[in-house]
Amino acid sequence: MKPKVLVNCGKLNFPEDVAEKLGQLADVTYVQGDYKRELHEARAIIGGGDLVNDSYLNGAPNLGIVARFGVGYDTVDVEACTRHRVYACHTPYVLSEAVADLTWALILGWMRRIPEADSYTRKEWGKKQRGFPFGWDIRGKTLGFLGLGRIGVEATKRGMGFGVKMIYYDVIRRQDVETQYGVAYVSFEELLRTSDILSVHVPLLPTTKGILGAKQFEVMKPTALVVNTSRGPVIDQKALTEALKSKRIAGAALDVFEVEPAPLTEELLKLDNVLVTPHIASATWETRRRMAERCAESVKAFLEGKRPPFTVPEQKNVTF
Repeated sequence: MKPKVLVNCGKLNFPEDVAEKLGQLADVTYVQGDYKRELHEARAIIGGGDLVNDSYLNGAPNLGIVARFGVGYDTVDVEACTRHRVYACHTPYVLSEAVADLTWALILGWMRRIPEADSYTRKEWGKKQRGFPFGWDIRGKTLGFLGLGRIGVEATKRGMGFGVKMIYYDVIRRQDVETQYGVAYVSFEELLRTSDILSVHVPLLPTTKGILGAKQFEVMKPTALVVNTSRGPVIDQKALTEALKSKRIAGAALDVFEVEPAPLTEELLKLDNVLVTPHIASATWETRRRMAERCAESVKAFLEGKRPPFTVPEQKNVTF
């Protein structure tokens, strides 16, 4: 009997032809909703945002690998996985460019007021009821990056053609990137104080949760734009909402939220100085296929008795 592999991220994210190829080694089953019965028999799971902790793993006594569909794995308790002798894997290196593209789409969309211009063109242009929605130049602005990992680096590469001054703060200084892409290292406080556009690219960790809150917004320029394509909880959403309502900062462009899906009653969604997308930074056909293939590669290696190639950094030297 083939080992059971569960896929709970849907066929759009994990194409059937990728599943069929993996099916040469395993019984691949798509699941959704409550799949506790199937989980009990599963040898591997390819998953989205499920919380993988001791309770989850206790219900999966045969599980040997969790392949997280995404580069972030804040919903996976890696220590619990290690205790249960379960590999925790993710999909690094394949989505950085897509996320950087959306970062710039959000910057340009907000600065040039694209959603408003679209609405104006469709509903008001011919009526001449009001003037065109003026935006702001990108050139000459100071673009600050909070975090300069793989995605942040891709975003700086794209910034080179816009005539912006680029600065960054990260707990790890990247002098190679500074030299190659002309981005300058500054302190966290200077980043907040001088950025016209602040783009957030930090992972969600205990040290980064709420890293931007009321105190930080007070330091920023009243004309500043905050862009977040990392994780929602790195920003105190209530404090951000208040800063936007009071015009403490000028605007926000967000792909991620503290709670997802963001409730339609969320006050942040009602503000006219906010541009939002529904956590789609990696949602291109090409990127999602590469993510699926990376998950399948990890599971295939595990089923063949090998160490999965894309385990998370905390399990770098772990072999079960």
